[in-house]
Amino acid sequence: MPTPAIHAIDSRRQYWQRNAGLWALALLMCLFCLIIISEMGFRRGFDRIYLTAKSQVENELKMQTQILESHLEKYRLLPVIMAHQSQFINDTSMFNEQYIVNWLQQLTYLTGSYDVLLLNANGDIRYTAHHLNPIRKALQKTDLIKAPLQARLGRGYLLLDDKMPVYGFSALVDRPEQGPLILMFLVNLAPVMESWALSSATVIASDTEKTTVLASNIDLIGQNDSAAALRNHPDYAPAQKDLLTMDWSIEAFQKIDRGSITQQSVLFSLLVCLTIFTSFMLYIRRREMQVKQILRDRLYAQELERQITFRTAELVSANKYLTEEINDRRRAEQQLETKQQELIHSAKLATIGQMSTTLSHEYNQPLATIRTYAENAIRFLQRDRIEPVEENLQRILQQADRLGDLSRTLLSFAGKPDRPVAAVNLSASVNEAIMLAQAKLKKYSIGIEQTVPESLQLKGHTVQVSQVILNLLTNAIDALKEVSPREGFIRIRATQQDGTICLSVEDNGPGIEKTIQASLFDPFVTTKSSGKGLGLGLSIIRDIITEHQGRIQVSDSALGGACFTVLWPVWKYTDD
Repeated sequence: MPTPAIHAIDSRRQYWQRNAGLWALALLMCLFCLIIISEMGFRRGFDRIYLTAKSQVENELKMQTQILESHLEKYRLLPVIMAHQSQFINDTSMFNEQYIVNWLQQLTYLTGSYDVLLLNANGDIRYTAHHLNPIRKALQKTDLIKAPLQARLGRGYLLLDDKMPVYGFSALVDRPEQGPLILMFLVNLAPVMESWALSSATVIASDTEKTTVLASNIDLIGQNDSAAALRNHPDYAPAQKDLLTMDWSIEAFQKIDRGSITQQSVLFSLLVCLTIFTSFMLYIRRREMQVKQILRDRLYAQELERQITFRTAELVSANKYLTEEINDRRRAEQQLETKQQELIHSAKLATIGQMSTTLSHEYNQPLATIRTYAENAIRFLQRDRIEPVEENLQRILQQADRLGDLSRTLLSFAGKPDRPVAAVNLSASVNEAIMLAQAKLKKYSIGIEQTVPESLQLKGHTVQVSQVILNLLTNAIDALKEVSPREGFIRIRATQQDGTICLSVEDNGPGIEKTIQASLFDPFVTTKSSGKGLGLGLSIIRDIITEHQGRIQVSDSALGGACFTVLWPVWKYTDD
């Protein structure tokens, strides 16, 4: 055995030549999966995390909104209550400035307010607990002055000069003799902002002019529509709630961690790539072992052939045996040629028999039809009804013409001469077939329904088209003859679509087994009992339909039986 050849089989260079294509395919699949899975994994992961963040930020917004409302709710009725309990302000003997300031300071301390003020009807501050000058300018822009004078609870937002957000509630202190005063409680919103700042989401409250009045980040207060950048940002999940009592819109934004999504997608992609790489590695290893074994076997075979060549001289003595074997082979070839001639002769006889059987089968239906019309004509003559007799005789002539046409068709079996095609009215052909089978339909109480538009015209030969329809109708009747006492039913429908006419013949009979449907159009294949059918009808109509550039197929019917579907080409008029 040549050792260098064995080493060449196992060399790394030969390994890469044999498997370079597979490794390239593995690399391409890994790259493709890495891209596709990373993209799909990122999208699905982002959608999942986005929904989680959306739910989280909605819950966070709800909680922070409740904190704001609960913080302000306890101050809402304080101005009204305290305004009704300030009778001492009407008492001129007790109208002492220091006494009123002390009273306001006590209210500030007891209620935890940012400040409590008394103002006149013009909005000028008369008394305050802390003497805060920044409030004087802020009061000119609020509804805290107008609402109490209209017997309503005043409420409004104030932003002090040091960016201190406060919210005020005011009520009227009615003094008929001295003139009205306005009692105002200012609530510090800093605790609410501190609570918002501890939230993982960014919370922003805006007024009707989209000015930021409250936010988890104090630097955003006073800016115009500071939430616009976050509202359309893809990395934030938004949530919004409107506070109608304050004319505020509170929005919360939860940042989405794209890093974890990317990491998960990449890890999953790498896992898939590792799986593909491992699968290819195992497959290539197994294939390499098989290839090496095949190459080694070839080397052994070549070595064996060389040994046989060297030992050919020893086989000279066997020439006589080989000569006899050659003679035997020649005799066997002569016998084979004789058998072939016999088989050809048998095939010719079988063809003649099949044509005879076909001729008999094709003539049975027209002859039966002629007999039916002849019997009808006799009955009409007995009743002295001449017109139906003439009509039946005319139909007998048509069937005779059909027999002549069938004779020409069978006689031209070998040459298949060209015959001109014409427009065939499908509705007329269907009606003719139904009329020919009417006797059988009445005999076996079989109902029939046909919905074939009269405008449908297909391209073909009238006799052959009628032959196809009558054969399918007869097969359906034969299938329904053996149905249990329930009444049989046949439905014929036709539609046109995209230059093709689709004709279907369905029944509610026993149907056709799927194992037989594939070979049903072969010669001598039949579902009828022995002696009741030769199995040539469907084979013949398939050849006719194929000659008309159409096709036929069989399937299960919605009625419970079989459904034969024929596709014909539509007749197209041409100007000659």
